[in-house]
Amino acid sequence: MARLAAALLVLALAGIGASAQLVIEDVKRQIDISGFVVHEQLQLSLRNDGPAAAASLLLCDPNLARAAYLEVKDTASVKDAAAPKLAWQAAAAPAGAPAGVACREVTLPKPLAKKGTAKLTALAAYTHVLRPEPAEARQRDPQHVLFAGTAQLASPYKVTKQSTEIKVGGSVQSATEVSPYKRSGNTLSYGPYSDAAPWAAEQISVHYENNAPFAAAEVEREIEISHWGNVYVEERYHVRHVGAKLVGEWSRWDLTRDPKQFAKAGIPSFVAALPPQARSLYYRDAIGNISSSETRRSSEGVRVTLVPRYPLFGGWSSTFTFGYSLPLSSAVGKEPKTGRSVFAAPVGPALDDVVADSLVVKVVLPEGAKDPKVSLDLPFQLEQSLSYTYLDVLGRPVVVLRLSNLVQEMKGETLQVSYSYSSLGLLQKPLLLVGVLGAVFALAIVAGRGGLSSLAASPSVRNVVAKPHAS
Repeated sequence: MARLAAALLVLALAGIGASAQLVIEDVKRQIDISGFVVHEQLQLSLRNDGPAAAASLLLCDPNLARAAYLEVKDTASVKDAAAPKLAWQAAAAPAGAPAGVACREVTLPKPLAKKGTAKLTALAAYTHVLRPEPAEARQRDPQHVLFAGTAQLASPYKVTKQSTEIKVGGSVQSATEVSPYKRSGNTLSYGPYSDAAPWAAEQISVHYENNAPFAAAEVEREIEISHWGNVYVEERYHVRHVGAKLVGEWSRWDLTRDPKQFAKAGIPSFVAALPPQARSLYYRDAIGNISSSETRRSSEGVRVTLVPRYPLFGGWSSTFTFGYSLPLSSAVGKEPKTGRSVFAAPVGPALDDVVADSLVVKVVLPEGAKDPKVSLDLPFQLEQSLSYTYLDVLGRPVVVLRLSNLVQEMKGETLQVSYSYSSLGLLQKPLLLVGVLGAVFALAIVAGRGGLSSLAASPSVRNVVAKPHAS
C-alpha cells in the first residue's frame, strides 16, 4: 500500500506540472561580467494561467551548464536575506529549446494554484564563460575578452515584460545591439521587451577590456585535528592564469618600475582570509620559505597578502603551500545531547578571487575517533581511509571530500564532521611511551645483570680472583 501511495503521489505531481501553463509577467536580469566569474541576478514575477496547480519552474540559459552556483529564493512576502532557499535539480531541455541551452527545475515552495502569482529571485555564478580575444597579449597590453549571451531570457514560457542590464568592467570594443538598446558608461541596457514568445531570445556578444585576475586552481586542503589543543590546516595550490597568454619577452624591471602599466592583466599577489584565531602561519614552495607576504590582524579576521616569487601572466602557473593552525576550541565543539565531537569550518580554501576547479578536503581525525559523519550543503564525493603518523597504532580516520567548480560564494559553506571520541584516547600515546621506555629499561637491566653473572661465572675470572698476581 505504501508503494502504491508513493506511485500515485508521483503521478499526481507529474500531472500538476504537465497541466500547468506558467507565464512570466516580468523579469529583470542583471549580469555582471566585470570579473573572471560572471554573476547573474533574476527577479521573476510568475502567474499560472493553466487549469491546474504548478509544482515547479524551469530556469534555462545557454551559460547555465557552467553554473558553479545557483540560488533561488521565494521573495513574495519576505526580503531576499530572510527568504528560504528553494530546491532545484538538473533537468533536460524541453522540446523546441535552442541548441546549447541548459535547464534547472526549481521546486516552488507550494504548488501555484490557477491564477496564482509568485515572486522569485535567482542568483547564479558562471565560470570559464569569458574567452580571451585575442588569445595572446604582450606584457603591457590590456586583456580583452568576449562574452556571449542573450538579450532576452531563454525561457520555455511566454514572457510579458523583460529587460536585461549588463555591467562591463572596462572599455567596450563592440557589443551586439538589439533594439531598444542603450549604453551608459560601462553599463549596457537591453529592453524593455514585451510579449516575447517561448525561446524568443536573441544572441548577443560583448567584446570589452577585462583585466581582472583570471585565476583557476587545483587545491588540496588537509585539516588535522589534535585533541591536545590544535587544529592544523595546510593548503596546497596549483594556480593557473587562464587569461590571454603572454607572448614576447617580459621585463621584471619594467614591472617593478610601473606595475600598473606593465602588468595590467597579471596577478602580482593573492589575498587569504583567515579566522581571527589563526596563528603559526607559513608560506613556501619547492625552493623553500617565501618571505614576501604581509599579515594584518583585526577583530574580524586575519588578512594575508601572499606575493609569489614571480607574478602570474596568461598561461603561467605557480605551485605553493600555505598553512596555519587554530586553537581546538575555535573549531571543535560538543553536541550536548550525544556528546559527539563536532568539527566546523568553511569548506573552501583561504584564497579570495580564485576559482577552485577541483578541491580535495582531507579531515584527519584523532586516533581513536569513530563513526565520522559529514554535513555539507554542496554536492561532493566522499571517501574514507586511515592515516598513520608517529606513535600511531590503529591509525587515524581520514574523511576525504572531493568537490569541483567552487567560486567565492560557495567557499563560506560550513563543513561539519561529527565523530565519537573518548578523552581516554589522550592517554594512549603517553602510556605507549611509558610502556616502550619501561620495556627498554627492563631489557637493559636484565641484560646488565645477566652479563655480570656470566662474567663472574667464567673460569678465567675465577682464576684471577683466586690467584692474584705476585708482586
